[in-house]
Amino acid sequence: MQKPMPPKCCEEGLPDPTPLTDEQIARVAKALGHPVRVGILHQFDECRPHIVQEVVEGSGLAQSTISEHLRILREAELLFATHDGPRVWYCMRRSVLRKFSRAVERIASEERSAARF
Repeated sequence: MQKPMPPKCCEEGLPDPTPLTDEQIARVAKALGHPVRVGILHQFDECRPHIVQEVVEGSGLAQSTISEHLRILREAELLFATHDGPRVWYCMRRSVLRKFSRAVERIASEERSAARF
């Protein structure tokens, strides 16, 4: 059987995640708060789309478990999905991860002004 041709793994056309609101920062932090989800993101080290089965094979977990983790990563906008007939391809939104990193750096900065609440 011929392996399906993945779509281009590109964030072009997706909404710009700037600036991250406090709610978005918390959502990303929660998504990163589980070692399985961090492990899933490591599978995306190579910038190419992955189908669910590839992620499952790389994890050793049940497809239903991986699907739930993928849902949480999508809701945090760390992954985006492209539908291709019966297949769903996932790509990492590196821009969101970079913006999250910068937001956390700002929070940790000594120059930060008074608390916001």
